[in-house]
Amino acid sequence: MPRRGFNFYLLLVVVGLTLLVLAAVAVVLTRVIGPATQRLREQSAVAAGSTAAPPLTLSDLGVWHGMDRVTILVLGIDQRPGEDPNTTRTDTMILVTVDPRTKTAGLLSIPRDLYVPLPNRGQGRINTAHIYGGPEYAMRTVELNLGLPVQHYVRMNFEAVVTLIDLVGGIEVDNPQDIDDPFYPDANYGYEPFKLSAGVHKLDGHTALKYARTRHGDSDFFRIRRQQQVIFALRSKFLGSDAVTKLLPNAPAILQALHDAVATDLSNAELVQLALLARDIPEDHIARLAIDEQAVQPWTTPSGGSVVIPVRERLQELRDVLLNPLASADDAGRVSVGAIGSIGSIGIYNGTETRGLAAAARTALEQRGYRVTQIGDVAEATPHSRLLLRGNKRAFAEQLARDLGISGIAIIAAPNAPGDADVVLVLGADYSAAAP
Repeated sequence: MPRRGFNFYLLLVVVGLTLLVLAAVAVVLTRVIGPATQRLREQSAVAAGSTAAPPLTLSDLGVWHGMDRVTILVLGIDQRPGEDPNTTRTDTMILVTVDPRTKTAGLLSIPRDLYVPLPNRGQGRINTAHIYGGPEYAMRTVELNLGLPVQHYVRMNFEAVVTLIDLVGGIEVDNPQDIDDPFYPDANYGYEPFKLSAGVHKLDGHTALKYARTRHGDSDFFRIRRQQQVIFALRSKFLGSDAVTKLLPNAPAILQALHDAVATDLSNAELVQLALLARDIPEDHIARLAIDEQAVQPWTTPSGGSVVIPVRERLQELRDVLLNPLASADDAGRVSVGAIGSIGSIGIYNGTETRGLAAAARTALEQRGYRVTQIGDVAEATPHSRLLLRGNKRAFAEQLARDLGISGIAIIAAPNAPGDADVVLVLGADYSAAAP
């Protein structure tokens, strides 16, 4: 009986790992496995005395009964060894929202150099809010600037990310361009150079963290997109069938490594209930958004600092999509066929061994009104199709992704993509089964 109970809780943890953000995942592991393990020990003692242990059921944890939207601010802090977490700036800010009524969710990445009003403090970079008043003040700052109530927070350091990725055996990402960052910071205020060639890579936790954090050679907006790429790669890995067997022998390591890595105002029960609520949300019901180049303007502060100022109209648009991704998708789907071609151009490159696939894709897309300006081949075969976004036409790329019908197709910022089309479609082995 104790063994069955242990498997149940590990399965529950894996369900929890389908939460949309790494931080919430880390907290589920840290604060739920511990009490569960203690209970299992008690059950083992009872079983040893020849008394049947009580069964473990979902009623022990309860379910999320509320129908109101739940919004959580996830804070990734750049905490060095020995530093007080409350005195650090946020390296990453992601707003996560889940709507129990419509079974939809959204992620909005916030650039750390966003220059905004801080409550009762004048203007400042949004990543300084945590220094002035911790997670609660950061929540108030986001509320002030987005006009969206934020009920909870999850704060984590980077140790949690490394540990979780290593425990599931790494993640796979498709890097759109070569990375050469000789100034990637280490934990002791020095440098730890980071290089990664373009293409598909399997990354361990340490390398995945570097991939998500590096800024050298491009802007913070590219870094934000890499972070979301890592989040969804980890989500996909946790949803795999072997997740339980990978986590089962590592529960003690998870507890030890993540004990001081995360903090939240959510209770144990609330975390698990939200995990259960989020597990069945399909990926096409999740809005993946960022306050990006289209939503800001560069500016130099009086003291000479380089920051970005939000374009308030664009923030309102992003908030509307965040709160209602299904309506936004429907609106995009109602764009007329004749108007599609005027929105942007497409280049198609065959990344498979199937001859003529790029030409067939061109015909299929042109029949739907898309404007294809070039086709070709890539040197190396790729298993997964991807969309390379050269400029700022992300909405156009998202509409194309929906029409392609390929589940979870990656949209990657790639200003150095081949050719000169607005969006470059690289066809992988998954394309033929889902051709439009």
